[in-house]
Amino acid sequence: MKRQIDILRDCLYKESEALKTLADSIDTDSIEFAKAIAECKGKIIFTGVGKSFIVASKISGTLSSIGVSSIPINPLPMLHGDLGFLDSDDTVIALSNSGETDLLIEVLNCVKTLNVRILSLTGNRNSTIARMSYKSVEIKTEEAGPFGLVPTTSTTAMMAFGDALACLLVEILGLTMADFHRNHPNGELSK
Repeated sequence: MKRQIDILRDCLYKESEALKTLADSIDTDSIEFAKAIAECKGKIIFTGVGKSFIVASKISGTLSSIGVSSIPINPLPMLHGDLGFLDSDDTVIALSNSGETDLLIEVLNCVKTLNVRILSLTGNRNSTIARMSYKSVEIKTEEAGPFGLVPTTSTTAMMAFGDALACLLVEILGLTMADFHRNHPNGELSK
């Protein structure tokens, strides 16, 4: 029983340490990343593969809740017609811990031909996806767990960065409580 408790605690400690490390690493790249989102005249499209897509969907939903027009799109359908959703005023934000996800790189190569701006969140600032991007933020972590491979700290840190990004965008865009209320007309938040 003690070993099992230690496993749970170790994972949580590693995730909390990853968030502290991420907070300490925030610099002007993160501000420029947020400004690039604020400058977008079209839609913000979030994408990623596997767990990164789940995190991308959550960040997209959070930004939508503050009035930033965003939608998550899985990369595979983008290669089978959904690229038609994009126009040159849009911005695609790609999430990939390795920054080397083949499917995502293939999609981003197609996105580039449409003159759509690419931003990225990766665990490696020198990765292919980071280099393809107009702006990229490195979110480098070490995964928790016995194998060091299960998406744990990387997904937690990317999701937390998305939350921080939303907080900063409220400031950059000058959003008010009335703006927030307009996007939450029902439920406890509206009260």
